Order: sequence, then structure tokens, then C-alpha cells
Amino acid sequence: MSITYIPRVTQLDSIHLDDQLEELFKHLLFQTTKYFEPGLLQPVLPELELLLRTWIFKYSMYNKKCTFGQQMLSMRYKTENFTTSKLYWYYVYTVLLRYLKDRALYSYTSNIKVQNVLNRVEKVQLVGDILNFLRFIQSGKYPMLIDYILGLHLSADRITRENLSDFSWTRELLWHNLIELTGTVLSLVNMFGLRQKVTKLLRHMWWKSYTRSSVISGSSVMTIHTVCPCCSKRPILPHVMGCSHVFCYYCLMANKMADADFVCPKCYFNGKDVCPYTISSIV
Repeated sequence: MSITYIPRVTQLDSIHLDDQLEELFKHLLFQTTKYFEPGLLQPVLPELELLLRTWIFKYSMYNKKCTFGQQMLSMRYKTENFTTSKLYWYYVYTVLLRYLKDRALYSYTSNIKVQNVLNRVEKVQLVGDILNFLRFIQSGKYPMLIDYILGLHLSADRITRENLSDFSWTRELLWHNLIELTGTVLSLVNMFGLRQKVTKLLRHMWWKSYTRSSVISGSSVMTIHTVCPCCSKRPILPHVMGCSHVFCYYCLMANKMADADFVCPKCYFNGKDVCPYTISSIV
């Protein structure tokens, strides 16, 4: 009789086994071609990965309705609701979409519009994975987003790791997934903008007075003691943004590109016009 309840740790472990299996095949492929002429396989690398993932899909999901990782842990998808159309959609999501993204990255590296579209799609997928992982932790079902979308249920012939005695291993696996989730969330956060908002909030909480500078750019004076407010080093390619402080060009532009409301760390002036510093006199 099939068992419907499967521990969360076992389901997560099957996903890691699938990832490690794919990396193992890639490693073997690169080992067999390491004596080829450098750069020979690089243009067709997405196609090689497509063939590899398709081969894995053919001998796992297509033939046995379970991945190799699930098979090693005695799990499989329930066949009563796993139709042929769902199998094709599973292939499109797990194999074909990854190939299209890799090929676009290789072929349209300099196309800003294509790269922006890819970044938006990837962010949407990451948000979906995060929400699905939080739902999975609560319910214990559908460890992957595609499982939830297609309504694929897992069953097992026997309970794998029924008696978990190695609690350190279990804790390590859970911490590993938590760290991955935290890293994914942080990658979606505008750290520069968040830092500015937190700084303003703390400044208000501590009742510190801060007044935005009304100094015009012409009053900026650069001396031998002048340092960039961002990196505290001698300004390289000096630029100003309307206050009395002189910035490095890259420090100022990097902060402006990351946060349009970037303010001067010294006087909290929110300058909009960035221009090169013009030496009017030597001090």
C-alpha cells in the first residue's frame, strides 16, 4: 500500500539529489571534453545542457513518473492524476524554459530590453519559489512550484528515514534551506534604498535634527584634506551634486543608480544634478 505522508526533509533531500546528479553529469561531460580546443563548445553550451536535461527527463519522469532523486528515496508521483499533458508542461517548465533563458543570455547579452525582460521573469519565478516554499513548510505538500501548479501528489512505497536519529544532519539540512531562502530574499531587496529609509527612521526616533543643505554646487571647495563622503578616500574623478561635498564619480553614480533618492551622507542633501567638480582656485 502506498504511503501518502512523506517527511518534509525527505522531499527536500530528493530535490538536492536531483541537482547534484545533474552537476555530476555536467562534470563528466566537461571532463570528457577538456582536451578539446578552448572555446569550441562554449557557443553550444546551452544546447548541450538541453540534451543532458532532456536525457535525464526521458529516463526518469517520462519512463517512471519520478525523478532520479525521488526514485532513490522510494518516492514517485501518483499516476492517476499525472496525465500526458501535465508531463509535457513539466518538461516545458523544468527543461525548456531553462534552455530559453540560457540561450537568451548567450545570444542577447548586449540587448538591454531582452536582459530586462529576463530579469523580471526571473524575479517573478523567485518570488513564486519563495511563496511556495513557505507554503510547503506549513503544509508539507508540493515542494516545487511546478508540483503545486500542476497538482502533482507524491507517494512512497515505504517511509524513508522513518526514525530520524541524526538530528544534527536534519538541522543542517533545514539551516541550508533557510540560508538559501534568506539569500534569495536579500537579492530582491534594494539595500541602498533600505539603508536610506532605516537611517531616516532612526534619525527621527532619536530626535536628531537634520536639515538638508541649501548650498549650491559652486560653493564646493576641494582641498588636500577633502575626502569622499562615501568611501572616505581622496575623490577620484571629483563630482558634486549640489551640496558642499565632493564625491568620487563612481561612488556617487553607483549610489544614484541604486537609489534615486540618495542623499549626501554628511549633510543629507538630496541633489538631483550630478556634474564634474570644476577647480576654481587652489586652496
